Amino acid sequence: MRTAREALSRRVLLCDGPVTRLAGSAGLDAERDFFGVPGLFPVLNVTRPSLILNACRRYLEAGADVLRTNSLGASPLSLAAHGMADEAFIFNYKAAALAAEAVDAVPGNGRRRFVLGIIRDDGWNAPPPEIEQAVDIQAQGLLAGGADALMLDCLPGAGQIQPMLTGARRARAALESQAPVLLRSGGKQAGVDGEFSLHVLKQADGVIRHRAGDPDRRDLLTRWITREGCNLVGGGGSPEATARLDGILRELAEDGLRPWQAWVHETGVVDRFEPVSAWRRFPQPATPARGPRMPAGLS
Repeated sequence: MRTAREALSRRVLLCDGPVTRLAGSAGLDAERDFFGVPGLFPVLNVTRPSLILNACRRYLEAGADVLRTNSLGASPLSLAAHGMADEAFIFNYKAAALAAEAVDAVPGNGRRRFVLGIIRDDGWNAPPPEIEQAVDIQAQGLLAGGADALMLDCLPGAGQIQPMLTGARRARAALESQAPVLLRSGGKQAGVDGEFSLHVLKQADGVIRHRAGDPDRRDLLTRWITREGCNLVGGGGSPEATARLDGILRELAEDGLRPWQAWVHETGVVDRFEPVSAWRRFPQPATPARGPRMPAGLS
């Protein structure tokens, strides 16, 4: 697939597990590593980037197709409570840049992997113009850092979807980016269960129907895929669980890659495009054909 939107509209993809769980087990110091706010994991994108990069790489090596950025809680509105609103852009930029670096470093083995920039509504008590501005800043950081798509994770019924969409689209226009702005749904196909209005859906570029993956619940995973239109499966709680889920999805796929979406009927493999940096071996230029050898004295 050439783009994240195309990939999610055709295949059931596997995303990473909690990067913060891996990074948080490294004996971190609250003052030095978290700027005095323990558990504020976006700070690690700046203070301990190697931990985040290594966690991203481990999930890719386990078979993940999608990396979610370490940007939960990285909105200026959320960071303002800790006096860090001005650091929002750099936290988000680094979150996307580290994930993109991991994608470029780990061979895709014929598959292209994607960086999904996460913007989550943390229950902000702010008027729409402030939400738009905050999402604009966060989205610009994620896109500038290399995110292939943005995912807006909105609280149902909170009335924040419209200003979040407006802010994300404004950021994309400012950077002249082509990255899609996608909405996250907790399960059933949006529009069927009334989770999003038709007006909202027309402004977004698609819907991510995400469900948390559990390798010990294969039957439930199969139901999500076949009946609920799930197109993104969580990687479980660890790289090991992600590797097991990768195996399950391959078993469910007719071509041994990833299950097709129910409404897609393809006959050939389309996952043939990957970043040049993910090639295991660079192709050698073809040797030009030699012409007929000229007799001595005639050249």
